Amino acid sequence: MAACSDRPPDTSDALTVLLPREAEQLDPRFVADPYGLKVSRLLFGSLVTIDPRTLEVVPDLAESIAQPSETEFVVTLREGLRFSDGSTLDARDVVATFEGIVDPALGSLYAGTYRRIAEVRAIDARHVRFTLDAPHATFLTDLEVPIVRAEDAHRRIAELDGPPPIGAGPYVVRSRSAGRIRLEANPHWYGGVPLHPRVLLLVVRDDNTRALRLTAGAGDVAINAIPSLLIPMFEEDPRFEVRSAPGVGTTYLGFNMDAGPLADVRVRTAIAMAIDRATLIATELGGRGEIANSWIPAGHWADVEVDPLPFEPERARQLLRDAGATNLVLTLRTPTDRGRLSIARAIAGMLREVGVEVRVRPSETATLIADLNAGRFDLTLLQVPEVFEPHLLDWFFDSARIPEHGQRGANRWRLRDAAVDAALERGRAHSAIEARRAAYAEVLARLSAELPVFPLWHDDTVVVARRGIVIDVPRDGRLGVLAR
Repeated sequence: MAACSDRPPDTSDALTVLLPREAEQLDPRFVADPYGLKVSRLLFGSLVTIDPRTLEVVPDLAESIAQPSETEFVVTLREGLRFSDGSTLDARDVVATFEGIVDPALGSLYAGTYRRIAEVRAIDARHVRFTLDAPHATFLTDLEVPIVRAEDAHRRIAELDGPPPIGAGPYVVRSRSAGRIRLEANPHWYGGVPLHPRVLLLVVRDDNTRALRLTAGAGDVAINAIPSLLIPMFEEDPRFEVRSAPGVGTTYLGFNMDAGPLADVRVRTAIAMAIDRATLIATELGGRGEIANSWIPAGHWADVEVDPLPFEPERARQLLRDAGATNLVLTLRTPTDRGRLSIARAIAGMLREVGVEVRVRPSETATLIADLNAGRFDLTLLQVPEVFEPHLLDWFFDSARIPEHGQRGANRWRLRDAAVDAALERGRAHSAIEARRAAYAEVLARLSAELPVFPLWHDDTVVVARRGIVIDVPRDGRLGVLAR
């Protein structure tokens, strides 16, 4: 199974995986779309990866990682590593990859994350020393950077529709066209032959068409790609299996706190208390979700008990009266997919019961994000797909992450809270797990009190697969389970 050949591939035995969206970019140094991230991780190896079942950081290209001090990490690479073209992967490639990411001439999207590395140096062919400019507790997770060849590290290989750089993951791209990516096993992958050696990733944007493709035999697997409303048709079909596991994503309602009635925490609390989350999970998700009290999934080391906001519509009405917020008319911004639209309309119906009129306005993703960043919204229904490292909360809630005046971030609610900022910094700087847990507990308590967003639920990861196909349910929703 050579990585390069002029012979058209026989894909009759390929596992066909249906995706709802295109992978817009496969070069991991520039990928910004969710399916680009998922697919690129099949093509590239990283020093560490996230175990899709336990959600723990585990070695990938690294054999082990030692930490001699708070600012020093020494990585030992596995023996005999090779890229998919057969060339040797060693410490020189690792150093070049990390130096390339922060090179202004390359323009990687992730340069800011890695500028805290004061020095990265090859000790010998299998050992790399990272020295940080200050303690940074998230650095082990940050090592999930796909490694490229040293000769590729400082140059952009191709534009969006071109081939990606050479990687060291379980697969190589055999061919790529609009809506189709054919993968086959990387013969030099350290993990051996992938669980499914040939894979066809097929993009079907329409929910109903995607489901019909599966039932017609034109697809084998869908991971988080079949809407909840259509899942029952597969549960009743003996040709398929539907399996799920608690996920790490959180669906939430965001508030624009900057002006108007939503600047009053009583109004935000009233809206939250008017939403019957248990009913929404049962009716909109088919029961495949868990009520969320924060963005940290249950069972995560940073999960702490936060008093939940109950469903109390009468209390919601009273809070609105106390705030003088009667006859409210608000706009709820949401993506265009049918599942989210259905949830948004159900929420609008619940808020109508307490006297809040909500107009649901769907938009394509680029328009939606631009409007949210500019503050052109009242409410928004969104999902954060994964929280492995709780410092991700910084991106959404630190006051330096308000997307204005050239700042980058997703604090679209305009939360400005010095206590949250300080606790987030403590969680980043301390390496001791108890100190970090205490810092994030304070963050979650403040977010619960101020309510810039209302976490609704943690979505399950749902796999629909043709019966007999061997595939695990990845809690992280990624595609690595295709390989092992």
